[in-house]
Amino acid sequence: MTRIGALVAGAILFALPFVQSGLGDGHADGGASHMDHAAHHGGSLLMLGNHHLEVVEGMHTLELYVSDAGRRPLRPDAATVVFDGGEQQSLEWSGYRLVARKPAHYEWADYRITLPDGPPLSIRLPARGVTMPG
Repeated sequence: MTRIGALVAGAILFALPFVQSGLGDGHADGGASHMDHAAHHGGSLLMLGNHHLEVVEGMHTLELYVSDAGRRPLRPDAATVVFDGGEQQSLEWSGYRLVARKPAHYEWADYRITLPDGPPLSIRLPARGVTMPG
């Protein structure tokens, strides 16, 4: 056997246990798409269980993009946000994202997202540092 053949055979034998055990796959959806943790909309991406939540903070609004483990967009039944313990406001569905007006300044926001199946997703996040001038 040549050196190149031995190297190829060694690489295959090394990789075989990972392929057989499923470690080369993603999580619940069985595909590698779950390993996609890039922010597709220029925001901050985080995981809530098997769901991805991307928060995009603009000057006057917040946008939330909710997707499953395979990064397929989800349309929540309902979603709310509370800034600094104040009044609860609804996040409105617009296109394929949730949108809310944000205050000129806040320290943290509590999000609650109700999906068609499963328990609600809840998380408290600090402000991302984009505030309106003044």
